Parts: sequence; structure tokens; C-alpha cells
Amino acid sequence: MLSDSTAIGVGHTALRLRGRDALTVIQRISSQQLETLGRGHARTTLFCDFRGRLLHRAVVARASDDALWLLRDDAPGAELAAHVDRHVFRENVTIDDLSPQWTARAEWRNDDVPSIEEHDGIPVVVPEGRGFLLRLVPAAQAPTLDAARFARDRITRGRPRHGHEIHEDFNPYEIGCGDEVHLSKGCYTGQEALQRLITYASVRRQPVLVRGRGDAPPVPADLMSASGVAGRLTSTTAGDAAGTWLGFAVVRNEALMASTGGTVPPFAIEGGPEIDSFQPFPERQPLGRP
Repeated sequence: MLSDSTAIGVGHTALRLRGRDALTVIQRISSQQLETLGRGHARTTLFCDFRGRLLHRAVVARASDDALWLLRDDAPGAELAAHVDRHVFRENVTIDDLSPQWTARAEWRNDDVPSIEEHDGIPVVVPEGRGFLLRLVPAAQAPTLDAARFARDRITRGRPRHGHEIHEDFNPYEIGCGDEVHLSKGCYTGQEALQRLITYASVRRQPVLVRGRGDAPPVPADLMSASGVAGRLTSTTAGDAAGTWLGFAVVRNEALMASTGGTVPPFAIEGGPEIDSFQPFPERQPLGRP
């Protein structure tokens, strides 16, 4: 796998779900509390397996006509559509994959206004949270993305990416998505595992921003410490200054505790460029806790 900026444009998702049971189905199979999602608003949710490991992440937008839109900028729609469809039995739900017609583009705005903007029933501006939003534009009019700049924005602010941090090797807490998990909304796929991790304080890894010199190394790459594998480098891109790079890593708690120099990394990339500094991302707590 190559560095993050070379992976931009690998796909996007624009699914429209219609039918009286659409909200019920997404509520049942994803991590976020969506029963209270009003028309004209959006929330980001996670789709996990029974172990609480990550499969998909998407923004759920509820349009004024009551259609639900599942949007993301970093993976094609077919796999998520199939995942949802596998959980539709006798419910009244129609899934339209409009990804070929509409392109989702993410951008950093430092703006968390919760309402969406619509045009002719299409959610054209959708807040994702943490200062990011998604724009939905006709595929033929999709603007060219400044891949390097966006990669720096997303990695610096700990925004996970499908296939990098959104991966079945990780649970939501390990990549900084605890605030997209609701623990008291009722049963959903992975809920028991995610609850146990919090109840028994057994989350063993956390997300970390790392910076180094030289060219951005390819990912994934193991991070090694004196005692063995300390974590995994999951995303990288060129830094703002020439000859620098930055990355998103998932690191074991004990490796971070072993650091005695504050920002001096207690780990290194085996056979890779030097890491100059590290900084854990802010912890994000799950919702619905007593």
C-alpha cells in the first residue's frame, strides 16, 4: 500500500435508502444513536463485526423527504450497499447506489454546524463532525482534489480512512472514534464487545500522530520497540516542510508509557525513515455512558 496522498480518489459512496424501515435497519446494524436523527441533520456512524472490529464508516444524512443517505469519500459504495442489504429481511427498504452519479468530496472547514444543505432533495453539503464536511456533487462536475493538502489535514486531525484505520484489525477506540459509538442505544452488531472494552478498561492501543524526516514511508508498517512490535503505522503523507513527513499510527499503550522523553518516540519503523516526534490524539469517549 502506498502513502496516503497517492490513495486519494480510490472511490466514494453515495447510497440512498428509502422506505419506512430504512432508519430502523441502520439503527440496528451501526454504532450511532440514529432514532433521534431529525430531518435535515447528519451523524457519523460505524459498522462493525461481532467482535467490535471496524468494517465501514459513513455519514448518515436524513433528507427532508425522509430518505437516508450514507456518504463517504474514501471507498466505493458497492461493499457498504451489500453489507446493509444482508441485514434487510422483510423490512421495507430500497437501496439505491448513486455513487456513479454523485461524487462525495471531504474538506476541512473547522465548522460543526449540524444541519445539512439540500438541493432538489439531494444533500449537497453534509457535516461529518470534527470540523470536516462532505460535499456531494454531480460526478461530471467533481472538482480536482488537492490530495497532498487534504492528506495533511486529515492525518493531522486524526480523521480515519477506509482501508487504513477503518480496518478489521482495529476497534473504534483504538483509532479515536469512540465518540461515534453509543453504548446505551440498545443492541447492534458489535455492541457487546464494545461495551466490554469500556467496562473492563481493556482498550490496548491508541491513535498517535507521528512526524519524521525524509520521504513518507509506505504503509502499513510495523513500529518496533525494544520489546517487539509496538504498533502499526497506518497512513503517511509529505509534511508541510520539505524533507519531512507525518503519519497516523496505532500504538500499544505500554509502548507509549515507556517513553521517558515526552515527545521522543520509544519506537521506530523497521528499516524505515527516522521518527522525530509523536503525540497521542485526544481521547474521544463513547456516548451514552452513565
